[in-house]
Amino acid sequence: MRAKRILPLLLVPVLLSGCGLMGEEPQGDKVAPLQLPTVQNEGMAGSTALSFTAWVKEEGTEEQRRAVVGHVSMMWGDWKSPGELGYVLTDHSEKAAAQTVAEAFTKWEDNADTTVRAAVYGKGGKLLYAHEPPPSR
Repeated sequence: MRAKRILPLLLVPVLLSGCGLMGEEPQGDKVAPLQLPTVQNEGMAGSTALSFTAWVKEEGTEEQRRAVVGHVSMMWGDWKSPGELGYVLTDHSEKAAAQTVAEAFTKWEDNADTTVRAAVYGKGGKLLYAHEPPPSR
């Protein structure tokens, strides 16, 4: 009987730490909301997405062009500030494509010399992938 009371107490720190059960949510989800946050300025978010897409057309790999061009519709957030996050809205439904979008986002000319964090959302505003840079040594 006592063991039944102790187990929930042991789980509380794990759940509060942001760790979930394995396979529960996309990799990196500890840094991003599972559902798409509200866009504060849709015009600017669309313009930023167009700028990013234009850069990928010119500088991205073929895989990045396939994942970004015609798929990224909005980008917003304060990804250049430490601990903040950039949000990327796509029409994807697959994690692999979202991961490629995040990879291109981290290499985008505006982010070239900065460590950035990005959350890529797909159809229905569902989090598909969140890029968390490796810890600095």
